[in-house]
Amino acid sequence: MNKTAISWTDMSWNPCRGCSRVSEGCRHCYAELMAARFSEPGLWGHGFAEMTQHGPRWTGRVEPIPSKLDEPLRLRKPQRIFVNSTSDLFHEALPFKDIAAVYNVMAAADRHQFQVLTKRPERRLEFFRWLSDEMSWPHLGDALRVSMEVEWPLPNVWEGTSIEDQKTADERIPLLLQTPAAVRFVSYEPALGPVVFDEEWLSGENVGESRYACDEETSVGYPESCRNFPGCVGCEPRPTGPFVPGLDLVIVGGESGRGARPCDIEWIRSVADQCREAGVPVWVKQDNGPRPGMQGRIPDDLWALKELPR
Repeated sequence: MNKTAISWTDMSWNPCRGCSRVSEGCRHCYAELMAARFSEPGLWGHGFAEMTQHGPRWTGRVEPIPSKLDEPLRLRKPQRIFVNSTSDLFHEALPFKDIAAVYNVMAAADRHQFQVLTKRPERRLEFFRWLSDEMSWPHLGDALRVSMEVEWPLPNVWEGTSIEDQKTADERIPLLLQTPAAVRFVSYEPALGPVVFDEEWLSGENVGESRYACDEETSVGYPESCRNFPGCVGCEPRPTGPFVPGLDLVIVGGESGRGARPCDIEWIRSVADQCREAGVPVWVKQDNGPRPGMQGRIPDDLWALKELPR
């Protein structure tokens, strides 16, 4: 495990290696570049990425790293830990049993907070459906296995998804909100275009059909002025389905590094204003001005957290 300069976490933990590109946000992936730089035989990136005439490229190989799996259990002091900062835990090449082993460690190391960020929220949903089948649990394996009595979703695990523009927000955030989680967060990074958050993404929503009071069996005798009749100005419809919570945190940041694509500060301001209106915390990591990766140019009047709560 490593200390990290990423402002919204303390440490990174990479129990898996390898990845592949899924959207424009991956074009200048720092993890792909790092793996390619260390891709010589004997180095940690060997076989997972390579330098080509077009720049660094993933090979598509994705594997668990058994020697890294139990690292959080060795840390005594509580930490906030970014899971798979150089990969994607829900890559389609990684078997569910290997993903389950990572969750098994997170359950056992409950003194830490774990932040799981993916660009593949659809596969995470598939994994949770698989995990909900009791027959899957015997595959967790060995001494690290936790019992079925463990609290679920794990209270020390944040589930997040990365977005970069309106298209990826529309595709990924609804899937995140269907995910069982103690904390749900969005990383709008790298910000490559403006994003308008659906009000229900931020504040939550009731799912299922709505019914009026006069639809209830107990409402026999309601006057003909009820809403089901012309001219009604009476009761509001009541949802019949459960309430699905909205987002707990939004992280915003422009692209950094060589060749960083521009991020308009007004995109950041707009998201911060939307979050303020909904009462959702927002963490502004960076813009990508003349000093990419630095945080010095965020306007002082921007509404944002100064420190992440623990």
